[in-house]
Order: sequence, then C-alpha cells, then structure tokens
Amino acid sequence: MSEKKNNTIDPTLAIYGAIQFAYDFFNKKLFNSALPQGVITFHRQRKVMGYASFQRWKSPNGKRVDEIAINPEYFDDYPLIEIFQTICHEMTHLWQAHYGNPGRRGYHNKQWAEKMKEIGLMPSSTGAPGGNETGEYMMDYVLLDSPFMRACQELINEGFGFPWVDCFPVVRLDIPVVVYRKDNSSPVELSSSFLPKAKRKKNHNEADETVLANSLDVAAQDGVDRPEANLPWETNAVTPKNITDFHSTIPIPKSGRIKYSCPTCHSNVWGKPGLNISCIDCEGIEFQAIT
Repeated sequence: MSEKKNNTIDPTLAIYGAIQFAYDFFNKKLFNSALPQGVITFHRQRKVMGYASFQRWKSPNGKRVDEIAINPEYFDDYPLIEIFQTICHEMTHLWQAHYGNPGRRGYHNKQWAEKMKEIGLMPSSTGAPGGNETGEYMMDYVLLDSPFMRACQELINEGFGFPWVDCFPVVRLDIPVVVYRKDNSSPVELSSSFLPKAKRKKNHNEADETVLANSLDVAAQDGVDRPEANLPWETNAVTPKNITDFHSTIPIPKSGRIKYSCPTCHSNVWGKPGLNISCIDCEGIEFQAIT
C-alpha cells in the first residue's frame, strides 16, 4: 500500500486493508478461495452488523461484482470473533449466490444453513441452541473446535486488529462470549484472547481447562489439526437464554412489522416480513429489510 511522506499509512487504506485481509483469510480457510473479489464497504444501518448484496457493483465495461457491507460501529466494543461471524455469515450468502440456490429475497434456506454448519457456524433464529435453522431472519452461534473457530484463533494469533475504530461505538451487553459443542451441551466461555478489552476471568478453573483440553485431544485423534497449546477458550457454564447476538439481524418485533429502507435515497417504509418492494425514484432499487 502507498504511504505518505511521514511514513504513516492513510487511514482509509489501513481500515479497508484490514477488512480485505480478513475476507481473503476466511475465503482461503473456509471457502477454499472460491469466492470472487468484490467491494467491501462500511454502512451504519441501525442494529445491522452486516449484509451481502449479489452483483451490486458494475464497471464501465459491464463487469459486475458483489458487495459485503460491515457496520464499523461494532468494532470497538465487540469481540473480534463476533465481527468475524458477521463477515463469514455474509460470505456464506455470496457462496450460495455463486454456487447454490439462494432463497427468495435473502431467505435463509436449508442449503445456506448446511454450508454455515460446515464452516462452523450454527444457524439459529434465537442466536442460541433451540432456534430454527432456516427462516427470513437468522442469527448464528459458534461451534466449538470447528473450522471457523480454528481460523479465528489463527488470525487473532497473527495479531489481527482494526487500526481505526468508531469514536461512538455500539456498546455490547455485558454478557459472556460463548461457543457451543455440537450436541449443545455445556456452553464454553471464551477467554480474553477473543475479547476487545482483554479481561481475563479472575476465578480461572484449571480443572475445567483440563477437561476441555482432554476433549480436544480426543478430537485430534480423528486426524484434524489442533493447536498444541494456548487455547483461546476456557470452560465456564452459562445460561443460553442470556445470550443475544445481534449478528446480521434481530428478531421480528412483536408488532409483526419491520422497517424497509432504500439503500440509495434512504427512504423508509414499514410492513410485514417478506415484502418485495422497490424504490421508483431510484430506478427500481430494491428496499432492504432493516431487521
């Protein structure tokens, strides 16, 4: 990247370079580098961490590429792993757009759900075990010792971080950051390695860590690569109902009505879920659900 004469990288190049690096990293680790390059940008839609838009940009010669948009207001106070969840959730939408059969208007169908589980993210309408795996509005939670989990650890161990963050961030609820085993038993609380403010638990239970390490040793016998030491997670049971993940979407309001917004002129309308509406003033641009 180009640098100024004072040897400092332009802030724009630095922050977008970090997001591009993360995209390329997960593309290689989780999608076998199958996803094409597109436009990665930032947005500030309220309560939306990210979204994907297929073939949204075009060049003068007619070439079209996809868009992934990430909300930077979550960078400062949210754990890196939750930012990575957003990126990979949207990358899975793009994978399906190129290699599968997407549901109508972004509906999270079974094929999308199976790909999410393959990379290590479990779809859930509640963001925790027990939720529906498919639907119009979908969150997800991390599976312990999954490809996604190991990729996150590798990227964080390399020292990944955002060189610039929003001065007025969305404040995260003071709840544990957890991942789940495939059988949904005993949620596992992440250690300080994944937390933005690096707060390590004061009452660390070495016996619990031994149990987790032994369980990973058994899994390693199946021929899957595992880190030798310094695992970035610790065991600590938490109550699943306390976990809320506003990753990509939030639950449908009790009123049953949701907000739709034109991404170009930002006009807003409210209506029932699943509406197929477009903005006449912006030459038919589809409204996006702000969920």
